[in-house]
Amino acid sequence: MVMMRKGQTALEYLMTYGWAILIVIVVVAALYSLGLTKPCRWVGTQISGFGEVRISNIKFNSTGHLTLYLQRQKLGDINVTAIQINSTNNGNGYTSYSPPVTLISGGPAKSFVAGPTSGGTTTAGDCYALDVKIIYDDISVSPPVRHETVGKITGTIEAA
Repeated sequence: MVMMRKGQTALEYLMTYGWAILIVIVVVAALYSLGLTKPCRWVGTQISGFGEVRISNIKFNSTGHLTLYLQRQKLGDINVTAIQINSTNNGNGYTSYSPPVTLISGGPAKSFVAGPTSGGTTTAGDCYALDVKIIYDDISVSPPVRHETVGKITGTIEAA
């Protein structure tokens, strides 16, 4: 009779913890399916680095195109000759060249669009992380001097 009670107590103990673990798994699965586990949805777009150039109005869409506005933060005019982007989402490396965009010290921001050079798609609503290198020539000195500034941009992918 004593053995029967010990067995029943052990079974009740296991059932109680089993139900508790099952409920925790269901709650975590619900949070994940709702997308509440993606930190980029809570913090928005984050920019780090880029000491010489100010970046604003960033949009990274589901086709892999990045649109951003550049503005010179320090004294001296520059010509932006290229922007190189490495996306950690799909491993795509981008290099976008365009006619040099001249940024005047204290002048207005100018738009720059970079597109993917290799295949791969991204999904709207997912998080992205981009390593960005801006290559520019300092034209305030003669002869112009080539420089690079690097940084990281993270945020939520927008619909195309």
